Amino acid sequence: MKAKAVTLVHRGAMEIAVHAVSSFARHFRESHVLEIHSDGSLRGEDERLLLEAAEEMEVQLMGPDDRKEALMSACSGYPELIPLFDRGGYFSKLQLAVAIPPPFFYFDSDIVWLRPVENLVSESAPNTFSTESWSWYFGVNDDAKWVREKIPRRVNSGFYHLSVNFPMDRLARLFSEELYTPDHRYSTDQEMMAFLYPDLDYYHPDDLKRSRRGIVYDLQADPAAALHFPGRMWADHMDQIRELANTAGREAVRIRYQPGIPLGRGELWRMRASLAAAATPALQIPINCFRRVRSRLRSST
Repeated sequence: MKAKAVTLVHRGAMEIAVHAVSSFARHFRESHVLEIHSDGSLRGEDERLLLEAAEEMEVQLMGPDDRKEALMSACSGYPELIPLFDRGGYFSKLQLAVAIPPPFFYFDSDIVWLRPVENLVSESAPNTFSTESWSWYFGVNDDAKWVREKIPRRVNSGFYHLSVNFPMDRLARLFSEELYTPDHRYSTDQEMMAFLYPDLDYYHPDDLKRSRRGIVYDLQADPAAALHFPGRMWADHMDQIRELANTAGREAVRIRYQPGIPLGRGELWRMRASLAAAATPALQIPINCFRRVRSRLRSST
């Protein structure tokens, strides 16, 4: 029986989404079926292009109406949570974890796949997430509780695998105890997922990789299995991405996993201090200079 993979596509991301789908199909059509979910913005022509990109892969297109019954059932004991899922944005992404029965593997639609993977499922934890080099957890309230409960740091939801049912009780607690605010301008689903699924492993960041701004990668030579290009960082790579058809038939690789690491108060303080510094006019020039130097150093290694 084939495993299930899932992605979510917004109409504004179609330029890269067709390549996310085609590159995944190229390397995983024999091992996975793919559900392509929409946030409701896709049109008939968009759906046709996505199905065409999937070629011979077994694919199912799903929209908000297809998720509604499962969402309402999950929220039957928690009516106060229903308005959350109407907020759009990353709450559309959260709908998938609620509505889709596990197990399944999720990847964002701004990801390109460079080679097949033998082991997308960790053997040591029921859930697995990609990871960042920092914790982007601006929605966190009450730092002490997050630290005391050993919520894992640096969770990223660009790639994840879930093997357990969605914990509605933990989502309800997140809001009833005001442990999280969705109203910070940099709040995301990442801190929510860390709280909801604390028993997790990380995908090794060099195997399922997040791109860095200012770096142009060699997609033919990069050893990663996949590259995540948030914030339109794929635009500088589009010519290379179009050439990825010649990676069909590459040998499958085994990716590495790392255990989850608990979040610390110092990391949350540093996160907020960095944001405050970046918003200070007198510090913007030296910060931007530092970032440019860092990008050059990373490009040379």
